[in-house]
Amino acid sequence: MVKIDIDKRNSDALLVEFEDLSSNQIITQIPQRRWSQSRKCWVVENTRHNVILIGKLFGKNNCRFSSAIITLYKPEVTLEEINQYFSRFNHNSWKNKPATREDYNHPIIISLDKHMKVRNYSYRTISNYRSHLIKMIHYFSPTTLKEVSKEHFETYLDYLVTKRKQSASSLNVAINAFKYYRENLLGIATKSYFLMPNIIRAKQLPEVLHQTEVEKILEKTTNQKFRTIFCLIYSTGLRLSEATNIKISSINSKNKTIFIKNGKGKKDRYVVLSDKILDLLRSYYKVYQPKEYLFETDYNFDPICTRTVQRVFANVVKQCRIKKHVGIHSLRHSFATHLLESGVDIRYIQELLGHSDITTTMRYTHVHNAALKNVTSPFDKLNLNLAK
Repeated sequence: MVKIDIDKRNSDALLVEFEDLSSNQIITQIPQRRWSQSRKCWVVENTRHNVILIGKLFGKNNCRFSSAIITLYKPEVTLEEINQYFSRFNHNSWKNKPATREDYNHPIIISLDKHMKVRNYSYRTISNYRSHLIKMIHYFSPTTLKEVSKEHFETYLDYLVTKRKQSASSLNVAINAFKYYRENLLGIATKSYFLMPNIIRAKQLPEVLHQTEVEKILEKTTNQKFRTIFCLIYSTGLRLSEATNIKISSINSKNKTIFIKNGKGKKDRYVVLSDKILDLLRSYYKVYQPKEYLFETDYNFDPICTRTVQRVFANVVKQCRIKKHVGIHSLRHSFATHLLESGVDIRYIQELLGHSDITTTMRYTHVHNAALKNVTSPFDKLNLNLAK
C-alpha cells in the first residue's frame, strides 16, 4: 500500500510512503523525485500530472491519497464520497496495512517510544518494535494486546510464517517486541506468565566474493560517489549504516582513522584508513564537497539512503553477471575473509569489525580454512577405475 499526502512544510510537494522495497524501482519513473532521510519517505512535486502518474504506476487500488489531495484536485467531491473512499482501507481482512498517524498516536506506541528512548535504545530497534506492535494491534483488533492469550499469539506467529513468509529473524523481532511490551509496559513477567517460543535461525555461512569479483564490481561502478562507498566498505569492513552516517569531522587524515560513533550495539570504535583509500576519499571530496556527512544526497545535506546504495550495488552485480547471492554486506564479509587468507590474527579482525564476541568473527574461519584444502577424501584412496 502506498500513502500519498501533501507536505505540511511545503504545499508544493507530495510525500509518498510505502514499505515494499520493490516500489523503489517504480517511483524512479517519476521525474525530479527525491528521498528525504529525515522523514523516511519520497518527495515529488505536487501537480495533477504526478497524482495521476502515481495512480497509474502503483495502481489506484494500492494508493491511499489523503483527503487534502482529493479535495484539492476534485473540489466537487462530497464528504460521503470521501468517507466511502477511506472505508475500503479499514476493512478487517486487511491485516498488513501501513502505519498511519493515528497508529503512531496510539497510547501503546507512545508509551513504547518514551520507554525505549529514555533507555537509549537505537533508532532501528525502536522503529522495528514499533512497527511490529502496530501490526499486532491491527491483527488482534478488536481484542487489545493486553488480552492476547498464548494460543492467540501463536496463531499470529503461524500467520506470519504461512501467509507473510516471514524469516526467523523477523519472527524473533516480533516476539521480542511483544516481550518488551508485556514486561516493561505492563509489568508482567514473561517467563512465568507467558512462555514465548524460541525461533531457531538457520546457521548460514556468509556469501563471500573472490578478489577478482570485487575488482570487477569496483571497475564496473562508474559513479564516483558509489564507487567510493563500495571501496570504503571493502577496505575497512564497515557496515553500510556506519558508512552512510560518517561525518566529515570523524575523519582524521593525519592519523589515518575514522571514528565510528554509536555503531551496532551502541559501540564506538576506530577503523584504519590505508594511504590508497585516503587518496580516494580526497579525490571524492574535491568533486562532491559534502557539508556534514561524507556521503550526502544530491538534494540536501541528509546522509545518503542505505536503500539507494543497496539498489546500485545490486544493479552493478547484475551487470557483472556474478551468480552468487550477494548484497553490499558481502563486501564486509569479503574484507574479513580476505584478511584471514592473508594471515591476519582473528582477534585483530574482531576489533576491526566491531564484534563484541569472538564467536561471531569465528564464522569466517568456516568460510575459509586453508587446512581443509589439504584433507584427502577417503574416496580418492579407493583402487577403482570409474572413468570407463
